[in-house]
Amino acid sequence: MKSVFIFLTIFLLSFQQSISQTKEEAREILNTICSEAFHGRGYAMGGAQKTAEFIEKRLKKLGLKKFNKTYFQKFNIHANTLSGNNTVSINNKKLTPGIDYLFSASSDSLTGKFPVKIINAALIKDSSKFKTFIHSDFSECVILIDTFSLNNQSFNDAYQMITERNILKAKAVVKITRKNLVYAPSKIRKDFPLIILKQSSLPDNPKDIQIAVDSKYYSAFETQNIIAYIKGKTDTSIVFSAHYDHLGTMGRNVFFPGANDNGSGVASLLTLAKYFSKQKKPKYTIVFMFFSGEELGLQGSYYYTQHPVFPLSKIKFLINLDMVGSGDKGIKVVNGTVFKTEFDKLVTINNRNNYLPSIKIRGKAANSDHYFFFEKGVPTIFIYTLGKYKEYHNIFDTPERLPLSKFEELMHLLIDFINEF
Repeated sequence: MKSVFIFLTIFLLSFQQSISQTKEEAREILNTICSEAFHGRGYAMGGAQKTAEFIEKRLKKLGLKKFNKTYFQKFNIHANTLSGNNTVSINNKKLTPGIDYLFSASSDSLTGKFPVKIINAALIKDSSKFKTFIHSDFSECVILIDTFSLNNQSFNDAYQMITERNILKAKAVVKITRKNLVYAPSKIRKDFPLIILKQSSLPDNPKDIQIAVDSKYYSAFETQNIIAYIKGKTDTSIVFSAHYDHLGTMGRNVFFPGANDNGSGVASLLTLAKYFSKQKKPKYTIVFMFFSGEELGLQGSYYYTQHPVFPLSKIKFLINLDMVGSGDKGIKVVNGTVFKTEFDKLVTINNRNNYLPSIKIRGKAANSDHYFFFEKGVPTIFIYTLGKYKEYHNIFDTPERLPLSKFEELMHLLIDFINEF
């Protein structure tokens, strides 16, 4: 009995050590690809390319195979980038980018100091003053729109036209928000800068604003998907996918780390690749796809489904992982209602092993890289984690904040699912 106890103790200790090592390796990956040196994994300053080369190096080291001469599948995208100067001052007070304000990624370049013209509730409620105002010359001004306490629904269309189209032809437009600042990349460049300003950072009497923003538009920016595989007993495949691109930079002084979105997915795929590369030949060929261009509208996965490196009909099942860095409240499975048998299998495995607090079901949604595969008839689900962590598309989505609370458990769930498929 004593020897059995010692054996079990050693086994459990070695199991715990392997679990810890898996999480530590995931942290190392996140600390690397979410660092300032990777420039937010965007299209300015070579961030996405550097990330692709990092992933390529890992795949080579694991001995994964290529479908062609390279792991890369090149394609072109449209992208507007903000990689130069980036400053905003109001009444000579310099604001903090990412905390006080964001430039819209569609912004054009502009440098200078300009008077501020304000559209607010008091002006809009006075129809004669508002009519006089909108017929003014704004060509050397910046329009600031503060609609706090405004209940005039008829102004909504005008608000959209001013902020999205700059119909008043101002030098720039500033819109006030009381929500968290959220950044999104852009496929287009407009002919004016748009600034999203936190209401708490707006001075009482804004008279002038100093702006410096440099943008560069790419009509054909070359990027790449990354595809690798582990040969199985059959050429029918199980696919794991995740996007590796993120928001990039907003000038030289701000970058978006993207730890959860989607550094967590990259770390997951590399963890799974390492596991399966060390096992005996699997029943199915296991393919790993890392997509670029997701943040610009699922462009990488769309391109792949139009130019597959092996027939889509050979994919038995695809699991897409995006924003899987928490999990303290479980996971949600998009397309779970469509592929109920596979969803139920995940639940059964989880109930047997108590990996996650819950597995929740969701229907169809075009919200990540699984979508175009599903549209092409490929059986696919998209998994994201649920939890207290809420950082999204901002400067605070960092590796040190990301809990990875159920990272190992999710990996075990997916490994068991594939092994029992």
